[in-house]
Amino acid sequence: MCNFYRVKPKRGAQAGVRERVSAMAEESGARLVRKSDAGLVVLPDRRVVAMRWGFRRDFGDAVNNARSDKLEGGMWSEAFRDRRCVIPVSVFYEWGSGEGGRKQAYEFCHADDDYLWMAGVWEEHGSLGPCYSMVTTSAGPAMAGIHDRMPAILATDADAATFLRGAAWRFVPYQGELAVSPCVSPLARPAADDGQAELF
Repeated sequence: MCNFYRVKPKRGAQAGVRERVSAMAEESGARLVRKSDAGLVVLPDRRVVAMRWGFRRDFGDAVNNARSDKLEGGMWSEAFRDRRCVIPVSVFYEWGSGEGGRKQAYEFCHADDDYLWMAGVWEEHGSLGPCYSMVTTSAGPAMAGIHDRMPAILATDADAATFLRGAAWRFVPYQGELAVSPCVSPLARPAADDGQAELF
């Protein structure tokens, strides 16, 4: 869950992390970020850098989500203790039930058109370089009717700073307001000549 998102430039972004994220998003063209793609992360020293989305493991080439209830042990524990990051997101996507039993894509954005700050962890991989994974937790009110899990959104700038410092952290479902709307699948190509959307 959370396999696709975008980070877009933000006009008039305040100086600091938001301005740096916006400038780097402008360079990347606000493209769709998918597993194994490069995405932006914010490190504890407030640098904004590009990393590959997904840890490589024997059982998966790009393990892009880390469950919040599994962070204290196993493959995530060292990264959660020593290498936290925050992932800036403008819009993320999830699929739920649609008309006629079909899957329907939904997009989720900050209600005030700000960046959403997702909790993340990262590691250095010998051949791939730095890789990150997004922490997921139980669904909050905005997601609950669509999926039972969602990205672990850090509700405020202060929360993001505290998380980055490595403080003890209790993940809870996001209670803030999100703008949620059904949308065309982000995997749909522009309409072909026959007017039908073509899927990858």
